[in-house]
Amino acid sequence: MRKQLINLIAFVAIPALTFAQTADEIIDKNIAAVGGADKIAAVKTLQYDQNISIMGQELTGKTTIVVAQSYRNDIAVMGQQIVQVTDGDKGWTINPMTGAATAQALPDEQVKILKGNASVIGTDLATAKDKKYPVELVGKEKVNDKDVYNLKITRPEGVANYYVDATTFQLASMKTTVSIQGQSGEVKVKYGNYKTIEGLTIPSSLELENPGMPGPLAMTLTNIVFNPKVDPGIFAMPK
Repeated sequence: MRKQLINLIAFVAIPALTFAQTADEIIDKNIAAVGGADKIAAVKTLQYDQNISIMGQELTGKTTIVVAQSYRNDIAVMGQQIVQVTDGDKGWTINPMTGAATAQALPDEQVKILKGNASVIGTDLATAKDKKYPVELVGKEKVNDKDVYNLKITRPEGVANYYVDATTFQLASMKTTVSIQGQSGEVKVKYGNYKTIEGLTIPSSLELENPGMPGPLAMTLTNIVFNPKVDPGIFAMPK
């Protein structure tokens, strides 16, 4: 009986161990496809411009990031400037479209979400490995006729599912449920038009669905620059 019990435990444990190793292998292949851990880690700051299309409106924006620390996004809308910033554990926004013409502090849950953007786009799995976030391989699926691996990652701001192209090992899409001021909804992102810049292969187009937006958003990134000099004062909340 004792021997049978040991065999049963081994039978259950071995597939689970293999499953975990497979998830690690997928993440390692994704990191290699992006350009390697050293190349990713070498990026300390970055900037890029945005061309945004939403509900027939064409907008422009600019993002400045200090990796793992600060994030600023400026978007021009109908002659107005919308600003969202996180710096460490604090954040603020200016949004004249909602009557907030002066800087307002962001709620903690929104700061957590925006902090997740303080990285090189397309390197979320490298961050997960570096930060040792819990990762589970859900399985292999078909998304838009492509074979993808579904990885469930528990991040500080919540649980997200990342879909990794089974051929290129680049990110194909992700989804997560967010909760802001008592309202929850699912955010979905599709990644595309991968380009190699200074040895890093990253997406230059995104399609985003967010319950807080009036419709789907398409974004094209241009003028991507790694390690520009960044004035830390741009992240300080105006008084």
